[in-house]
Amino acid sequence: MSKSQAYPTIREPETLYLDLPIHPPYDVCDAYDAIAMMEIPITEGVTLGWKVSRMQFVDGLGRDVHFDCPNIVITGGQNLGQKPVSLYVVAAFYDAADRLLSCQTSEHCVQAWERYDVPGLWSRFPFPVSEIARVTMRITVTGCEIQTRMGEEKPPIQSKPNKKEFKKEWKRAGHVVGIHGFQKWNPGKGELLYATEPLTKENRLRFRLERRENQRFQFLALVTSTDPSANETKWDNLIQYVLYDGSGRICHGGSCMGMGNHGEYVSLVPILPEILDSESLSIEYVVWEGPTGTL
Repeated sequence: MSKSQAYPTIREPETLYLDLPIHPPYDVCDAYDAIAMMEIPITEGVTLGWKVSRMQFVDGLGRDVHFDCPNIVITGGQNLGQKPVSLYVVAAFYDAADRLLSCQTSEHCVQAWERYDVPGLWSRFPFPVSEIARVTMRITVTGCEIQTRMGEEKPPIQSKPNKKEFKKEWKRAGHVVGIHGFQKWNPGKGELLYATEPLTKENRLRFRLERRENQRFQFLALVTSTDPSANETKWDNLIQYVLYDGSGRICHGGSCMGMGNHGEYVSLVPILPEILDSESLSIEYVVWEGPTGTL
């Protein structure tokens, strides 16, 4: 990482779009400690990195399962101002074929004199970490003057403005099957923004995106519902999705997991109101289904 130099200031709120390569170690244990990638020009010492977190979950039969989940880390520095600083961060991991692997969004407020530690940038990931090739991010900061380093080139921005719509099957080992899709759409002004037909074979899972508000905060609700086939085998599901703006840049994303036949699952993910005011968005999703314990 390079050292900080002179910065000109820009009016806030300001958004940084980043696209960075990921090089997973041969031994996943070597990524349990954060691996630094770059400094973020918020204030001196704020570092962006990634790590792997060993997480414990419960499968559809109530058994404990453990997965190595990729995690974005923003830490260091201190809010030296007199007002809180708000960070809206979206991070999505992709494989070498530019397919979505996982995504999460976090909205965090850093109070005066607190460190810049942003939590919640991980999601359930039941696949080998070695598949990860890059991470794409959006970081929107409100409440302080964002700074850009003079004379320094920004990392290239990965955008998908002209990508064609598709929906195709993605098979994995252990009878795990995914449906990977990309679609452009206008979210509209109502509460129901997007809905799918049944996407999986066994649980016949479908999902919808709904506009929600709680204490003046805006959320996008990912709601899943199933209509399982008459089968004694329990099937678990996992959904990952990303939203792109009209220019093809990442602007939101999240995930939702469902274990067995337990009805609807709801995942509330923070979102900036102006994103849903857009008339042109795109969604990329991957919906996984596999025997209980695989996801």
